Amino acid sequence: MVTSSWRQKPALVASSFLGLSTAFIWSRYYRSAAFERPFHFSILTFLFAGLALPAYAKYVIHAESRYVPLSDGGSPTKAFFADIIKSPLRLRSLSPSFAILLFCIVARTVLYWRTIRTIHCSWDGLQAFLPFLLAIYDLLELRPARLPTNGHDAQGRSGSSPAVIRYALVALLWGLAATDTLLLSERTTGAICPGGLHIERLIPLAQLVTLALDAVLISHVAKLRQSSDGQSRTWGLLGTLFLTAAAVLTFLAVWSSFDRANFQWNVFLSWLAIGDLIVDSLAVTIAIVSGVHLLGYVHPTLMSVLVTSSSIFVYIQWRTMDGTMIKVWSNWWGLITGVWLFLGAGVLFYLGRAATSQLSSSSGDSVVSRNRYGFCALVAFLLIFCQTLFMSPGGFRPTPAPIIAEAKRQSDAWIAGARKSRSLEAAVSEYRQRYGIPPPPNFDKWYEFATSVESPIIDTFDQINSDLLPYWGTLPSVLRQRTVHLLEHPSLSMGGIIIEAGKVDVSPHIRGTHRWMMDVMKEMIEPFADSLPDMQLAFNLDDECRISVPLDRMKAYTEEGLKARTRLAEKQSVVPFGPTQDPPWDKAYLGADESIWDAKSPWFVVRSKQQIFYEWISPTCPATSPVQKYRWWNRKAECPDCSAPHMTNGFVSNWTLSGDLCHQPDLAYLHGVLLSPSAMAPSHTLFPVFSQSRLQNFADILYPSPWNFGEKVEIETNKTIPWAEKLNSVYWRGASSDGFAVHGAWQSFLRARFVHMATEAKLSLRAKSLFTLITSRGASGISSIRSALASSSSSPSPPSPSPEPPQASPIMDPAENHLAINVSFVGNFNRCDDRDCAAEHTTFYGSSTAEPPPSLDFQEHWHHRHLVDLDGAAFSGRFLPFLKSASLPYRAALFRTWWEERVHAWRHFAPLDARLADLWPAVDYLAGPGLAEADDMAQAGRDWANRSLRKEDMQVYMFRLLLEWGRLVDDRREDLGFTLRQREA
Repeated sequence: MVTSSWRQKPALVASSFLGLSTAFIWSRYYRSAAFERPFHFSILTFLFAGLALPAYAKYVIHAESRYVPLSDGGSPTKAFFADIIKSPLRLRSLSPSFAILLFCIVARTVLYWRTIRTIHCSWDGLQAFLPFLLAIYDLLELRPARLPTNGHDAQGRSGSSPAVIRYALVALLWGLAATDTLLLSERTTGAICPGGLHIERLIPLAQLVTLALDAVLISHVAKLRQSSDGQSRTWGLLGTLFLTAAAVLTFLAVWSSFDRANFQWNVFLSWLAIGDLIVDSLAVTIAIVSGVHLLGYVHPTLMSVLVTSSSIFVYIQWRTMDGTMIKVWSNWWGLITGVWLFLGAGVLFYLGRAATSQLSSSSGDSVVSRNRYGFCALVAFLLIFCQTLFMSPGGFRPTPAPIIAEAKRQSDAWIAGARKSRSLEAAVSEYRQRYGIPPPPNFDKWYEFATSVESPIIDTFDQINSDLLPYWGTLPSVLRQRTVHLLEHPSLSMGGIIIEAGKVDVSPHIRGTHRWMMDVMKEMIEPFADSLPDMQLAFNLDDECRISVPLDRMKAYTEEGLKARTRLAEKQSVVPFGPTQDPPWDKAYLGADESIWDAKSPWFVVRSKQQIFYEWISPTCPATSPVQKYRWWNRKAECPDCSAPHMTNGFVSNWTLSGDLCHQPDLAYLHGVLLSPSAMAPSHTLFPVFSQSRLQNFADILYPSPWNFGEKVEIETNKTIPWAEKLNSVYWRGASSDGFAVHGAWQSFLRARFVHMATEAKLSLRAKSLFTLITSRGASGISSIRSALASSSSSPSPPSPSPEPPQASPIMDPAENHLAINVSFVGNFNRCDDRDCAAEHTTFYGSSTAEPPPSLDFQEHWHHRHLVDLDGAAFSGRFLPFLKSASLPYRAALFRTWWEERVHAWRHFAPLDARLADLWPAVDYLAGPGLAEADDMAQAGRDWANRSLRKEDMQVYMFRLLLEWGRLVDDRREDLGFTLRQREA
């Protein structure tokens, strides 16, 4: 009795440590940078474990010599697995076991590394099959032959087979339920596993092989622990094993470092990654030591159930808190699998505990004792189910109706306040009150221009104020020098505009493909150029933004800028612009020959086709922001906490905040520009670069796009169609232009994810179930969605990713509330390397030889009610025509433009989160119950765009921007301003 009690205590302690460490590890799984680096993680863990195991055996297990192994070779028992334990395990030679274990550890690390690299092709929940694989391995394992001493022995070995099969069957059903529950509850970003014959398609097989290696590893360690040979030798063997595995993996890592990209990844670790590696390696080491200790007392299947159930229940608790489980368990199939997930765990615990108890010669359990595991499992399920009902945010099916109502109120208030001033005197007074300084010189001429074109916005130009504030912290002479530097290096892809004596000229050093942009800007500026001081402007000709200033430097610029503006505000009198710029601008570069193209700037670096997030976004964020605290490396799994600050009940409620990347570390892998930009040459120095759009964490100065001012895309006359006559369909055509596809990066690009989500039409939880994944793919939708693919008379149905494209649906009556989805890429893929181009073609067009669908007339858009606008390499130039079309634009974008403050989410367009999880819920509501609200938004967007986004409104904005800029680059800027007395004079 004393021996039994003594043996139970360390097992309970080890079980507690193992369960807690497993739960801790899985709670950090998605947020820790350690899991993104399998080799670093494994090497450090195995190093710690190799040192900890012998030390633990020497200093902690004081009574190990008193321990009586379970396999004592005594009388046989009828319990299942008895044959595994009753035959003594004789370690005739440690070399075979050592080699097998070393192979298992190294091979599973390599397979895990491969799985992490393409995690979006993996299957969640497969770890739940570990108890099943252990049972199968133990059943099939060849054991040392031992002749029975009597008939009873032979009968005992054969009699355990039904129990093993029974256990394996329960474990299999439990694994299926766990995997199905995780599939039902997964919140994915839509990252794509490529079609065709690609290695990524084998990732689930790699996961199963990894799991099988884990089963072999655990079984062999259990045999070593439960052998009657010297336990100190066993602990020493395992310590040596892990140290050897660490050495082998280190060799492989060093070998891979001959590649430059691998060298940077292997050597240059952030402090965040180092901290995560240390913390998680220690946690896994505790789990390993606890597991090795526990295997000396219990059967491996019992330990595997403890580990897998801990990880799965941590996941379920997480999904309960973010509101996902209420959707799963509101479905009858999800509820059944959930009940069995808990009940099955209890059954497996009972069977594993019973096996261990019988093998250690314990007395049989009573009826109450046998049922306590199932009872506890059901109680646990009921508790979590109740928690789901009472704590899940948003209810069963929230809608954006409350957000729409609030957005309408706020938008109407903003529009009313944007033109509060009805006279020049009022406008000057409002300017001073808003911005704390006098207006720039020639403000009266700007006011006359704005009122002459009936601008609906006179007072609210906060975008200009915030864009230029950091530049107030830089000396005017430095701003001029940096502008000239940009124009002296045309290889940076900068276009120049020179304004002198009221005339506008274009810099000669511009490539022909981009010359039109500067010609359009000249046309935009010329009507008011005579009111501008002399200046030179550097316009970014690339799509991607350029200036990313680290936070500490940006704060310093802003503080100095506020001081400079305070000095200006305190001046009793201000003066207008002088007749000429003094000192004059440097113009020597204008006469340079073609050799100017060879000049390279030391201030800009090329980062094309490379991930830019952690080099160019993270430094702009506060130390307390999520980006600085954790890395969400899993591009397959949605990060609810990352989107929570700007979303309410699953819908975007703060469009401005949704562009701030500091609380969204997961977007590092979900946008082409952040993951693999086609052309990126940024700088950490505050150069005055004017860009058409920018990421919110960049500091480029925004200006009206020549694409829109030049009407490159516009609604043709008499092409508008009333809302009632439009097809109730989601429409998008475009190219994969949001990044350069290399090393599979396209698989999580924004546009690729959107098209894949649309063509696959995975629109319901039910269709994601493991048991209906094949038969129900695309067969059902959310509420009002009846058809996944449809066509109109002038637009063919989009191609299917399957070899045989589906038949086009018939044209629907626009009055019906059935929704069609008409989405496709067009043309060949060309922003990619050969392998990725072929993979994209196969994935989106069905096969490598399929003809891509042709481009359609852009005017086809106006036949559809629901138009989706997505970032490309930068902003999408189609959004303004969409607004004017009387269709409803849905916008998923990180890039921000000059008109952000005047176009309002949920009043003029439907905002979408960049993860696209809200796409179908938003479409479902606005194409069904909220159809009237969708019509109202579409009409409000058209009316407001026709009032505030005309070419004249772009000129009003540009005029005011250049007046402000002209003051900024003048050495006398703290004396420059406009007063009513100047006008009177």
